[in-house]
Amino acid sequence: MISIMDPNKQSQGVPQPPSAYTAPTNNYDPSYLDSIAPSATKASFVSGKFGKILLLLLALLVIAAALLALGSGGQSSTADLQKFAVRLENLDKTTNAERKNLKSKNLRDINADFQLWIGENITKSEEILKQSNVKKSDYSKSMENEEKKYIEGLNQKYSDARFADNLDGTYAASMTTETGKLIAILNSLSKKNPSKKIKDFAKEASSNLTAIQKKFDTFVVDGN
Repeated sequence: MISIMDPNKQSQGVPQPPSAYTAPTNNYDPSYLDSIAPSATKASFVSGKFGKILLLLLALLVIAAALLALGSGGQSSTADLQKFAVRLENLDKTTNAERKNLKSKNLRDINADFQLWIGENITKSEEILKQSNVKKSDYSKSMENEEKKYIEGLNQKYSDARFADNLDGTYAASMTTETGKLIAILNSLSKKNPSKKIKDFAKEASSNLTAIQKKFDTFVVDGN
């Protein structure tokens, strides 16, 4: 007797063939791809439009500094000569103003010699400064202000001496000191200044002024 099997049971009993392809198991770290990916190039600080502007500004600063150094070369080497010239200009006005107030003819003659020396050396010093491309407008403003205050103090001293009726003695002693200060400036220029022209000028001016200083120093108030 032939038995008929239940189709559902028959299908359950038949083993199924294995799959021809098995997908691999993902066992890598998700961050692995990030680690092997090429890193993005960091933007340079001086790249782009901003960097070009910055480099241009730096270049302009370098050029400006170089030009300033070249322009200040004459200034630095002639600073003492500028002061000397301004001091002489101020003393020229003072010696001329006090000339008429001096009682002693002898002292007026000494003062006249000093005025002549001042005039000659104003011309020479200003000519040297022009040759060094230094104009009066280029003089140090702080130096000019200091010299202005200096001569104002000197003029006040003479004003007080006139009031005390002691101008001749005060003037002679003061000018001994003032000529000494000028000689000191000139001696410094003759030894330290790099310009031969300034050195030669300073030596000659100092030598001539030393004789005038001696006259002021040996002046005696005797009414003559």
